[in-house]
Amino acid sequence: MAIGNKPDVIVVGAGIFGLACAYACAKRRLKVLVIDAEDLGTGASGGIVGAMAPHTPDQWNPKKQFQFEALDSAENFWREVDSQSGHSSGYGRVGRVIPIVSEKDLILAEARIEASRENWLEAYRWKIIDDAPHVSKSAAPFGLIEETLSARIYPRRAVRSLAAACAKLGVVFQMHTRVTAIDDHMVTTTSGEQKAAAVILAAGYHGFHLMDFHLGAGSGTGVKGQAARLDVDLGGHPQIYADNIYVIPHADGTTAIGSTSENSWGQPFETDEQLDRIIDQACNICPSLAGAEVIERWAGLRPKARRRDPMIGSMPGLSGMYVATGAFKIGFGIAHKVGDVVAAEILGEHPVIPDSFTVSHHLA
Repeated sequence: MAIGNKPDVIVVGAGIFGLACAYACAKRRLKVLVIDAEDLGTGASGGIVGAMAPHTPDQWNPKKQFQFEALDSAENFWREVDSQSGHSSGYGRVGRVIPIVSEKDLILAEARIEASRENWLEAYRWKIIDDAPHVSKSAAPFGLIEETLSARIYPRRAVRSLAAACAKLGVVFQMHTRVTAIDDHMVTTTSGEQKAAAVILAAGYHGFHLMDFHLGAGSGTGVKGQAARLDVDLGGHPQIYADNIYVIPHADGTTAIGSTSENSWGQPFETDEQLDRIIDQACNICPSLAGAEVIERWAGLRPKARRRDPMIGSMPGLSGMYVATGAFKIGFGIAHKVGDVVAAEILGEHPVIPDSFTVSHHLA
């Protein structure tokens, strides 16, 4: 596809989706240029939480199957990336525990044991346990769910590792360049126009307005998330999920807590009392956190497509244009599979993705 030194593929956005697409295309021997208005992972991908967790194993559907396949293959993917880059992504399949707070929830959790055996193919465990390290007894009056499919990653370190692996495959990076318009095979930036056989829009929240101009509809929005990192080492124990809060034991000996989900906000990149509240909640759930120093407070906007599911694949009405955005809370868990899907489409293959992930579904 390449002509001279021109790229085959231009990726707009250097977050986790953009880098995963760049990596997948470069592995297929395509020449790739990545453009970003700022720097690597300066949007939602530069966060600190990094939960890679599945949906419940019951009521199986194509979306859950796609996510399961991604989580199942993530360990090999990140091992390969870290090996090529020489950096650590902080990936670890540590599993997850979820406190059960009512008899109704206990009955539902027990019913999902058989579903996990069927849909997770017995490769991973979903079971009920009495207690777990670092979880308060009062937070889990009916025991806990323990599942072994979940993993954790350190988002900004994963971005660094994946970007370095991309560079070793010949991917070129053009940072601090704002994209002002997209069109058929064309990207217009503050420094001029560039053409390619394929353009992948993976600019997160900031990319929605570039789509909206062509689609004539709102394609998505940003949801603010706030998170904190504490100077406390929970060892190799599972991550904890309770009250819509994640407690993530990172490989560097710190622990992340997050995050809020705010559909409206005043200052998108500043933390406030909402973060203080979830830190207090997390300390009640996990007493080991109490009194630990908060070494970082983070806020950012996560991209949510108009129908919540990710938006992946070719963009109607524009030749050579592809989209990878809108993952909201599951981006790091599915990014490498999203990259493979988009690269396959560019090469004329027909990868299978859930209907709810397609751009046409979001616009219907």
